[in-house]
Amino acid sequence: MGPAVHLPRYCVSLGILAALTLHLPANSSAQGLNSASQASTQNVDALVRDVVHNEIEAQLRDTSLWCYREERQEDGKPKKTLQVCQTKDGDLERLVAISDRELDPAQRQSEDERIQKLIGHPEQLRAKQKKEREDAEQARTLFRSFPEAFRFQCENESGNLITLRFRPNPAFRPATRASQVFHHMEGTLILDTRQKRLVEINGRLASEVRFVGGLLGHLDRNGTFLVKQKEVADGHWDLVGMSVHMSGRALLFKTIAVSQEQRLLDYKPLPRGATLQQAADFLIRDFDLHTAESSEKTK
Repeated sequence: MGPAVHLPRYCVSLGILAALTLHLPANSSAQGLNSASQASTQNVDALVRDVVHNEIEAQLRDTSLWCYREERQEDGKPKKTLQVCQTKDGDLERLVAISDRELDPAQRQSEDERIQKLIGHPEQLRAKQKKEREDAEQARTLFRSFPEAFRFQCENESGNLITLRFRPNPAFRPATRASQVFHHMEGTLILDTRQKRLVEINGRLASEVRFVGGLLGHLDRNGTFLVKQKEVADGHWDLVGMSVHMSGRALLFKTIAVSQEQRLLDYKPLPRGATLQQAADFLIRDFDLHTAESSEKTK
């Protein structure tokens, strides 16, 4: 088995869009940039290519393991707060609160027993990890075409950060059906020009997405996604927030509704090669202590 591969979270929203638009027809509408901006555009394009390269290379090379706290709300369900630890065999999650209300002692015991049962049957985690590897490769393939799929224009610069607006490039010829989604997307990027890393991508569907001319359904215009990441430890960038909101109709009038909010914080490193049991011990005994110490230092 190879090193643990964790889904490149900055690509998650792109992956969701790709999964929803496998039969998307191409749409060549886009706004061009005037010739006076061509020189600066070349510099911006080079920066975007460097950032995309660095993001993908960092994800492929990174074998570090982390624990973090995650606040997650999906499709109108109550918000969940989880403690998550990555391992070489997959990620362990421990539910600690629902709708900001901590679990009672009986619920905590039940959750800890669930984790121990999961450790006794690691094939469940490995099957999930296999699926994540496949998703990760699809997301990387999609993200690699990002610099060619769009035209970029500088909107703002502040210190090491630059904000770019992106619009579809009418000359882009998608290599896959999934990448055809780019013809319908526009938005902004925030990049760290010093480290050449992605800080934020904020996008929306600028036009309705029709599946096979609408016969198999559609995605509504103005669906949105937002992904934020930052340097959570020296040299390590990771996801700190994500928001996805999509709606539409699928075959036989089934409603498509994707609504997801995530916030990640309190990243703590685990030893390389940490086992499932070591991660479980950290989740159950040590995570709250480490989080409390971190909170005290920031006061």
